[in-house]
Amino acid sequence: MPATRTGADTVTALLATADDLLTEGLDGDGPLTPAGRDRGAAYALRIALEAAVEAALTAEEAGLGGLRSMRAKLLCLHHYAGPGRARRAHALWNRLSAACKYHHDELGPPHAQVHAWRAAVGALVTELSACGTAVEFPQQRGSENPLPAEASPR
Repeated sequence: MPATRTGADTVTALLATADDLLTEGLDGDGPLTPAGRDRGAAYALRIALEAAVEAALTAEEAGLGGLRSMRAKLLCLHHYAGPGRARRAHALWNRLSAACKYHHDELGPPHAQVHAWRAAVGALVTELSACGTAVEFPQQRGSENPLPAEASPR
């Protein structure tokens, strides 16, 4: 049975694959077109982001491993990594997902945009792996009376 890779190894390998696709064959040599390389790099970046989110949630809460939907994972990430990181992850994932879809009447993602996504995913992956402290859940509304005692209705 082959040895399984850890989440960090998988993310590192996927980021390296994206780097290879973005840098190799810029002169047009090889079986892939430049547009195919950019779309392939977008796929690798999206999967790397998904693996990093999965690893961040697994490190925080064992019960979240059963989540299958990436949207549900991104919602949970809001509480474990903070709203700013979660918003960035969600925006990146949406853009990468759109870039991975092939439509015959649309151009693929521009090379410069995929490079920008690579930098953003790399930074976010680093932040998620370094984020070891969970963000506190917000106070449940309704458990406390938000009005001062003199202003509450009688």
